[in-house]
Amino acid sequence: MRVVSPSLNRVLDDRLTLLPLGPDDFSAIRHLHATSLRAQTVGVLSDAELAAFVRLVHSPIYFDVLAKEETTCAWLDGELVGSASWQANAPSGHVARIGCIFARHQGFGIGQRLLAAVEARAQQCGFSRFAVGVTANAVPFFRKQGYAVASRGVKTLAGCALPVTFLRKEAPDLRASRSLN
Repeated sequence: MRVVSPSLNRVLDDRLTLLPLGPDDFSAIRHLHATSLRAQTVGVLSDAELAAFVRLVHSPIYFDVLAKEETTCAWLDGELVGSASWQANAPSGHVARIGCIFARHQGFGIGQRLLAAVEARAQQCGFSRFAVGVTANAVPFFRKQGYAVASRGVKTLAGCALPVTFLRKEAPDLRASRSLN
């Protein structure tokens, strides 16, 4: 496990910018999603599963997939290096579903910063429970962030089916932590 050094944290603090996905970012986000999934799921997804995902990313309907979620992008010196998203999980609106987190460079804290940002945004919108469905390579990351495995199954995005592990997390009660301070 790589530990992010204090000096790297300072670099990220100074040079990493988190911004909402903009209309001019679709080419960059398509490239990030296709290349990150391909690089980080070697041995986890089959060639057919990877090819189906890459086809989806480059299809016209991927815009519709992204438009259903609130996406935050991580920019390092003008280069898109990560993204994360969330949306209400069910009509009841009690659970925020965290979308995939893509980080071009693993082990540098970019994914942690993105996850913290989308969790905070979901909490601002009134959600205190989170759910996520991720490929096997991402399970250790989410467990380190306080998520617990709930089940395993298949996640389908616009006809692209991927084997995933479903995890859940209860957010700390912000009102309780504020009253303790």
